[in-house]
Amino acid sequence: MSSTIHVEFLLCIMDEACEEWKQKFQKFTVELLQNILLVFNVGAEYMTELSKSTTNDKQTIEDHENVERIISKLKHIKTSLGNLWPKTITCFVRDAFDVGSYHINVDEYFHPTPFYQNNPFLMKLYQWSVYDVNRKLVCCYFLETTQLPNHPEYYVLGKTRLNTHSQIYPYGSTIPDYYQMRMDVIKDVNGQGPQPVVTLTRNRHNMEMNFN
Repeated sequence: MSSTIHVEFLLCIMDEACEEWKQKFQKFTVELLQNILLVFNVGAEYMTELSKSTTNDKQTIEDHENVERIISKLKHIKTSLGNLWPKTITCFVRDAFDVGSYHINVDEYFHPTPFYQNNPFLMKLYQWSVYDVNRKLVCCYFLETTQLPNHPEYYVLGKTRLNTHSQIYPYGSTIPDYYQMRMDVIKDVNGQGPQPVVTLTRNRHNMEMNFN
């Protein structure tokens, strides 16, 4: 059975839930938060399953298109709820997969989000959190973009580990396809990625930039 049939059903449920929330709640409540998390968790399960295949056949293309439809609906729910939306939720789970003994959770931000609180120019759009077998966070990857006045946006796959922040894959001025980024993360986790282009070393007193 085509995945589209199941996705259509999911999207209808999401629409109905959103309309019900707007009628039932006049302000943010814990009950509303629980309802939102439930719907978004179901969406994450669908997207994770639909993202598993990376072949370029008709079914995979359809699955990936349906992932984008679910993402559009999740973003629509946030916009539709307006002030009811919990301000603490800035992203949603869009994928999860294993690479060897590592488990990776993927979050997509609703909007470009500052990477550092005191830096309005470096933004993050996606985050891949890598965990070991003990579910300890090992490192994180990010799709980052710089937003400088009078300059085009520039996209790069970044990586943070301990006190370092490195740039792994530069993508240029065009936002890359999610599945290309996914493969780049997998390559780097497997030790097959390139040497970092730029590494920021942070401590309490300073930040040093090293060009490799």
